[in-house]
Amino acid sequence: MNRRVTLITALSAMLFACLPAHAQMTTRDFHTDLSAWNQTRLTESGAIGSADLALDLTTLTLTWEVHFNGLESRPIAASLHGPSQPGANGLAFIDLAPNGIISPLKGSAVVTEAEVQYLLAGWTYVNITTDRWPYGEIRGQVDVGPRN
Repeated sequence: MNRRVTLITALSAMLFACLPAHAQMTTRDFHTDLSAWNQTRLTESGAIGSADLALDLTTLTLTWEVHFNGLESRPIAASLHGPSQPGANGLAFIDLAPNGIISPLKGSAVVTEAEVQYLLAGWTYVNITTDRWPYGEIRGQVDVGPRN
C-alpha cells in the first residue's frame, strides 16, 4: 500500500511540475491605460493615466497603483467599476482613492469571488471623475496581464 501511495505522490508532483507557469501562479497582474477616448460619454480631455493592479488569488487581496496627469478640473473620485464590457457602464465597487485623489493612488482591498471573476473576464474598468466631467474624465478597461 505504501508503495502505491508513494507512486501516486510522485506522479502528482511530476504532473504539477509540468503545468505551465501561469497555472501555478498565486497572483494575477492587470493593466490599463486611461484616456478620455475610453469614456462612454463624449469627453474632450487631454488627460492621461495608467493603472497597474495585482490580485493575490490566495487571500483575494487586490492592490493597485494608479497614475494620472493633465486633468482639466478637480478630481472627485477614482474607482474600479464592473461588471462591464468595453463601451458599457458598471457600478463602482472599489474606491481607489480612500485617502484623497493625488497621483499616484496606491492601496489594497479584499474582493469577492464575483469581483475576481469580473477581473479575470476583463469586465472591469478604472474611471476618474472630475468637477468638469462628473461621469468620468479618463477611463480604461482593465486587461488581464501586466503592462506590455
